Parts: sequence; C-alpha cells; structure tokens
Amino acid sequence: MSFFKRLKNIVDAKANKALDKHENPIEMLELSITKKEKLLQDAKKQCANFIASVDGIRNEKKDIQEKIDKYEEATKVAIQKEDNDKAQNFVKQKLELQGKLTQTEARIKEQDEKIQLVKNKISDLEIEISKMKSKKQELATRLDVAEINNDINETLAGLNDDHGINLDELEKKVAQKESYGKALEDLKPKDEDELLDEYISSSPSVDDEVAKELERIKEQMKK
Repeated sequence: MSFFKRLKNIVDAKANKALDKHENPIEMLELSITKKEKLLQDAKKQCANFIASVDGIRNEKKDIQEKIDKYEEATKVAIQKEDNDKAQNFVKQKLELQGKLTQTEARIKEQDEKIQLVKNKISDLEIEISKMKSKKQELATRLDVAEINNDINETLAGLNDDHGINLDELEKKVAQKESYGKALEDLKPKDEDELLDEYISSSPSVDDEVAKELERIKEQMKK
C-alpha cells in the first residue's frame, strides 16, 4: 500500500469518526427522550389543571344539590302553612335547579371522559419513554462493543500493512548479499597449506577393486 493511499485512508477514517460523533445514535436518542420527558411534564401539569377545573364543576354541582334540598324542605314548610304561592314558587325554583344539575352532571361526565383520555395518553407516553430508556441502555452497550471491535479490527488491519515492503524482494537481496560474500571468499588469495589441502582433497580416490582389475589388465597386455 502506497504512502498516499494510506494517508487517504487515515483521513477518511478520521472524517467518518467525526461524522459519527455528530450523529451519535445514543445522543440522538437521549435528545428524543429529553423532549418527550418535557412533553410528559407539560401534559401532567395541563391534566392537573384540567382536573382542578372539573373539581370546580363538582363543587358547583354540590352547591346546586344543596339548594335543591333546601327548596324541597321549604316547599314542605309552605304546604304545611297552606301557602300555595310560596310552595309553587319553591317548586319552580327547585325544578330550574334540577335542570341545571342535570346539565352540570353531563358536563362533569364529559370532562371526566376527556380527563381519562388525557391520562391514557400520559400513561402511553410514560411507557414509550421507559422503552426508549431501556433501548438506550441496550444500544449504548452494543455501541461500546461495536467501537471496541472496530478498534481491534483497525489494529489488526494495521498489522497486515507491510508499509510497501515486499518480503520476497528482501529475501532476494539478502541472497544476493550472501552470494557476493561467498564469491569474495572464493577469490581470496590462498596460502601454501590451503593449496596443498585443496590439491589433496581434489585428487580422485580409486577404488581398490578397480585398481586390482586395472593391474590385471596391464599384466595381461604384457604377455
């Protein structure tokens, strides 16, 4: 691998890491969780205000019911006193309040249903946030393992990088150096003892059986 190609790979790797840093999935998930938790807090506050307003309507219902009971009691007293005008007037007021009570109860029922819907959505949001937090923990562990594996793979990849060195060429160069040294050794001037040793060692050795056969043939030729 050439120097410039290796340099390009290093630059690309660093650029990818920089992009990964800005697109960290864990950080993106944390941001989403933070936003949803803010929405959850706001929803709970709004729901609390909603419940408080409905409680106010319930207090109105209680007041209306108390007035109805009083008009009921006043009607009975008017009947006992044979005050028909008062009795009729009290009954009329009571009937108007009962109509208002019916409307108030319908309002309360409607608002309670809306509150329950809001509570259900809040519950769903809480479950979603809980799942996201669990997923965040899982992804964080997986990301740590992936980064460790990537670091190991990068390290191992670096071990296979010969930095442009060809081992076969190196071996050839070493062999040439060895051959050159041997040639110099052969060309070195020899002293007398070395020359004698070389002559002796280069003299052909004759097998005894061959020598005997050669001698026999020579004797035979003399006859």
